[in-house]
Amino acid sequence: KAIQETGRGEVLSTLEEIQERHDAVKEIEQKLLDLHQIYLDMTVLVEAQGEILDNIESQVSNAVDHVQSGTTALQNAKKLQKKTRKWTCIAIIILLIIIAVTVVGVIRPWKSA
Repeated sequence: KAIQETGRGEVLSTLEEIQERHDAVKEIEQKLLDLHQIYLDMTVLVEAQGEILDNIESQVSNAVDHVQSGTTALQNAKKLQKKTRKWTCIAIIILLIIIAVTVVGVIRPWKSA
């Protein structure tokens, strides 16, 4: 009977050890499933961030194009401003000459009389 008790104790001890290992394996399995879910979540986040980054890159490219076209427009406006200033000065000079000729034309007949 003592042998049976000893054998039964070993069986219970072995069974308890097997149960502990089984629980440990279940815990590891759960942790691996959690880790897998984390990787899936990270994949979704990375894809979403990739779309956002692509959108930002597109907007930056558009901004560069707008800045370049704005620079060209400013250069054209500067050239046009110089031409306009030149023609304004010429028009003022011509107007002054016409006024001077008119004044001289009016004053001369009075001096003669």
